[in-house]
Amino acid sequence: MFMSRIFRHRMLTLLACAMFPPLFPMAMAEPQTEESLENSIVKIYVTSKTYATFSPWNSDSVTSNGSGFIIDGHRILTNAHVVADQVFVEIQRDGNPKRYQAEVQTVSHEMDIAILTVKDPHFFDKGQPLQLGDLPDIHQEITVYGYPIGGDTISTTRGIVSRIEYLPYFHSGLSFEMIQIDAAVNPGNSGGALVDNRVAGIVTQKSESDGENIGYIIPSTMVRRFLKDMEDNRYDGFPDFPIEVEFLLSPALKKKYRRDEEQTGVLISKVCANTSAEKVLRRGDVITHIDGKNIDDDGSSPLNARKNIYFIHYIDLHQVGETVSLDIVRDGKPLKVDLPLDKADKTTYLFDQKPRYFIYGGFVFAADETYDSCMSREDYDDDKNKDKQDNVTVTQVLAASSNLGFHDLPTTALKKINGKTFNTFEAFYKQLKTTTEPFIMLEDYSGYEIAIDRELAEREHQEILDQYGIHRDHSAEIDAWDKELAQQSK
Repeated sequence: MFMSRIFRHRMLTLLACAMFPPLFPMAMAEPQTEESLENSIVKIYVTSKTYATFSPWNSDSVTSNGSGFIIDGHRILTNAHVVADQVFVEIQRDGNPKRYQAEVQTVSHEMDIAILTVKDPHFFDKGQPLQLGDLPDIHQEITVYGYPIGGDTISTTRGIVSRIEYLPYFHSGLSFEMIQIDAAVNPGNSGGALVDNRVAGIVTQKSESDGENIGYIIPSTMVRRFLKDMEDNRYDGFPDFPIEVEFLLSPALKKKYRRDEEQTGVLISKVCANTSAEKVLRRGDVITHIDGKNIDDDGSSPLNARKNIYFIHYIDLHQVGETVSLDIVRDGKPLKVDLPLDKADKTTYLFDQKPRYFIYGGFVFAADETYDSCMSREDYDDDKNKDKQDNVTVTQVLAASSNLGFHDLPTTALKKINGKTFNTFEAFYKQLKTTTEPFIMLEDYSGYEIAIDRELAEREHQEILDQYGIHRDHSAEIDAWDKELAQQSK
């Protein structure tokens, strides 16, 4: 049921922060003026901390900048990737050299949105909250505001809306509704505003392909959805849809599931074990409508009168804890079911977390959390690792006499220690530290063995740390484990 979560720490490459909307009805909103835009779109300076995967005791500071904009409630909206792993944040207005210290109030790494607050309330004496508009139309003219590389003052670029699709967000790897534009978007633009008469979205990323002037925007639809989530000052996230589907593009497959040419939908190929979906859905059901909206054979549902979007978009618009209405066909018979959306989807990338590690005998052990993958009930029941919470990996070997023969060991995920499996990093650490065996035997998932001479490893431990200039041989949570072990040994 679990897959390893790979520790990632990105150096920030920013695009430009943008604007954010208020919570009052859009019918009251007036078009933004150039003056209000220039006073309300800000430059964000960030100092962040990065860690090396292979030497997690080392950290470095990185400076970067992005864009943001003022919204109601004395808040500033920007991208999560602008402030990921931050240790110090400052805000600056166009034409004013003064920088104001800011704090991160809320982050949605899944949606790549963050809300900042400024410590000095007088910062908001100038600049009005920007207002959120509606989803723009295809071919609509738009303007991007932000602080991209190439200068210090506010910058504008113009273009049109090229597409509105369901695409992966680079920061989280999760897919949501996305606007594609042909206006120039560059590092520093991240978090900036896409504007027609009002804010239509937040700049989030540029194309990684060779295409020029291809930028991507978090649409106002999803920004509004995020703000609604935050009305109770708590971020709950976006619902997980605990099934997997197959498109019904094959005439033979449609006939197998008793669907005529005109009858559309998607086939449920897997229902995830231990989820609410197990109670209301089955493998082989055909989903024909979501919240009353038709689902075509390619999984698309109407977005507006002229365009479609992947049907999961309508899951994203719900809040965690709500239910979604599904029309299904089971064994040729139509049914209506309400599926509780009681679990939040999570990115598997890691942000705003320090690495977990310890060093023993020159072996560097690093831990990362496992995460749920969608498994059928049959596969889940057969899975012997269903209770595993952490994976432990040898990331490198600091060459010494106590680890001869393993100096060139590649990154190795461990399954057993002294013949026993483990479910958590804590359990692995305590097994290693309390063993009285002369040799510590580690085994990976293919059966490869690593032998550590315990007496020699402990005798050389401090010498290895001194040789490699390592001042901290473990991460902070291990201090508590050592105290517990010390108490038990008395």
